Amino acid sequence: MKKSDLFFAFILLPIDITMIIAAFVLAYYFRIDLEVVPAFSDIGIKEYLRYSLYLMPFWIMLFALSGLYYIRASSSFLKELYKIVNGSSTALLLLIVGIFLSHTSFFSRLILVFTWIFSILLISAGRLIVHHVRRFLYRYGIGRRNIVLIGDNSVSVMIDKELTTNKDLGYRVCGVLNGASTASKHGLKIIGSADNMKELIKKYQIDEIILTDSNLSKHRILKIIEQCSDYCVTFKYIPDTFSLMTLNVSSDLIGSMPVMELKPIPLDGWGRILKRIIDLLFSFILLILLSPIFFLVTLLQILTSKGPIFYGQDRIGRDEKKFNCYKFRSMYVDKCDFAAGGSKWTTKDDEKIRITPLGRILRKTNIDELPQLWNIFIGNMSFVGPRPEQPKFVEKFESEIPEYFRRHRVKAGLTGWAQVNGLKGDTSIKERVRYDIYYIENWSLFLDLKILLKTIKLIIYEIFGGKYEYRSRS
Repeated sequence: MKKSDLFFAFILLPIDITMIIAAFVLAYYFRIDLEVVPAFSDIGIKEYLRYSLYLMPFWIMLFALSGLYYIRASSSFLKELYKIVNGSSTALLLLIVGIFLSHTSFFSRLILVFTWIFSILLISAGRLIVHHVRRFLYRYGIGRRNIVLIGDNSVSVMIDKELTTNKDLGYRVCGVLNGASTASKHGLKIIGSADNMKELIKKYQIDEIILTDSNLSKHRILKIIEQCSDYCVTFKYIPDTFSLMTLNVSSDLIGSMPVMELKPIPLDGWGRILKRIIDLLFSFILLILLSPIFFLVTLLQILTSKGPIFYGQDRIGRDEKKFNCYKFRSMYVDKCDFAAGGSKWTTKDDEKIRITPLGRILRKTNIDELPQLWNIFIGNMSFVGPRPEQPKFVEKFESEIPEYFRRHRVKAGLTGWAQVNGLKGDTSIKERVRYDIYYIENWSLFLDLKILLKTIKLIIYEIFGGKYEYRSRS
């Protein structure tokens, strides 16, 4: 573990202790202010702090066992929050059992609820501050982990691009090891060969090595693993079989043989039901709340240009079923083949030639997408998911990208993980697919909320000062 990781791990301990004590204090005074039981105020705060001190070692131990003091550059705050809720809940259950066994009669039951709520909020707040401080330092190169890739291939290019672009992930790619060759076929920085890895580990102070070339012999791979173990370097590998996708896998045993099992996606079963309930409820509310905007756009469409208010395009959704995706018309009727669903891709010249003045505003503010709330309400789409494509493009992409069909395991979305990460318009379809598959395999309500908040942020940025980005109408 790097010194910077150790530093933040040690910092978290006093922060957690402080926040736990603060939660007990706040819960005590918050309980008094309710004045439900006047006699409650006669009980001193020292009595309650005494319980926090008794509980503290167990609370910290629960956090340590759940890995909350193991710092990683790529750690997710949402996963950390989940562990905080679990650890705090278990600690409070231990306190309740302790109170029951000690036959304490004066202790307020309501204060336990307040302590639980405040502990989660305060501990999360403290760790969120540390989380942002770490990310801020990563951007300036402080505390980042040095990584070396073994393999001059497209997977290394993908990893190098992502880690170089997203500096706040906390990694610095030092270069690639590629046998005796000093020139990269993919424009990567070659720093040497795996044969002289010991010297390179010392020279570049390497923290992690990622093997992307599965064509190496077992003997060489074992030697690399041994050297990593000798110099306390983390070893990771990416099999080329999975190079174009992320995999949701779990380890299992068949007899004594370890195997990897593909897990069902979170949006199977109850996840799908829960997501549909949320989509139905909020699409209904938004259709009512935004009805004045629908009326205003309809009126402006009638006054400014001839043609239909809405138009629908055939798109491919879940299970490759075709549906009509609705939008506000943003083009002149005589400049777009509406009979074919407006099937041409939008180019940079379209604003001058095909798009109406009102259409420019609708597109820049994304108001043209609002009719898709109706698609969400009737069940064709969801708020978050892979963006739907036209049938002819789906056929083309499926022939070029083997994993493209996996996007259709879930409903198409009004916004998606790929879009909030800048992958829209004239960007790599393979990259979009990779992000879409990541979303499908790692779905959670927290991830949906994160994507929606990022979408709102990006829309506001585009409206109030961001550079207008021409989008393919996909």
